[in-house]
Amino acid sequence: MDIDVIVRCRNEMPHAARALDALSEQRGVRGRVLFFDCKSTDGSREAAVRAGVEIVDVDPAKYVPGAVLNAGMRATRAPWVAFINADVVALDPDAIARMAGPLGERQVAASFGRQVARADADACARADTERAFGSMSPGPVRAGSFFSMAASIVRRDWWERSPFDEQIRYSEDVEWTRRMSLLGASIVYVPDARFEHSHNYDWRAHFRRRRGEGAADSEIFGLGPVRVGREGLVPLAGALVRDAREGRLSIDLVTKRAMQAAGYVWGRARGIAP
Repeated sequence: MDIDVIVRCRNEMPHAARALDALSEQRGVRGRVLFFDCKSTDGSREAAVRAGVEIVDVDPAKYVPGAVLNAGMRATRAPWVAFINADVVALDPDAIARMAGPLGERQVAASFGRQVARADADACARADTERAFGSMSPGPVRAGSFFSMAASIVRRDWWERSPFDEQIRYSEDVEWTRRMSLLGASIVYVPDARFEHSHNYDWRAHFRRRRGEGAADSEIFGLGPVRVGREGLVPLAGALVRDAREGRLSIDLVTKRAMQAAGYVWGRARGIAP
């Protein structure tokens, strides 16, 4: 199976070394591995050198997700290109081959695998990962719904019809999914392709991330003025109820949930599309 692999990295040790080791053990896949490094200083670049992969330097001051994704597609030649972030570790030696399974269908533009929280994941990271990936059914995802480029494969022919947006700074995968849907293509979730990936963000990082996603949603979907109750308070209450049912509630988790809700509402309010 001819699949090139793009690994995006910015200081991802010790996971970068583990991710590269896991890539070297993948069965049923042949192709180049390109390591797009944003001036890592924690040993990630040295790990890539030891792994013998090609290194492509990226200026972090000019980093825009869609632009780097497009650069990865242009730097490769295989008909299918996998994007595996440097902190994403394949848990099975055929994870990429499994993830590629649906791409034989002409209308499938991309596929993505299941992400599993790390052993040291905090309550918020574990809950969010399990809810995002554990609740989805295998197969095509609904237009505008969740898609993660962190462990994914893109078909070159569909990308050539509509490359990634190089202006948007958050949710570039959601924006591309929407355009693929408009073109008649589908994105497929493959839960038996498993990868380890989660982040123990503090409350500030949760706020920043959701603020960016809120602003991106305004732009992608042309949303009007934010509805604080429906888009902030209702999701917050729902998340806390689920957390309580799962026995995860703590002051730390409640704070992070509040910051997630506040960040999204703030982003929507400040990023309303014209």
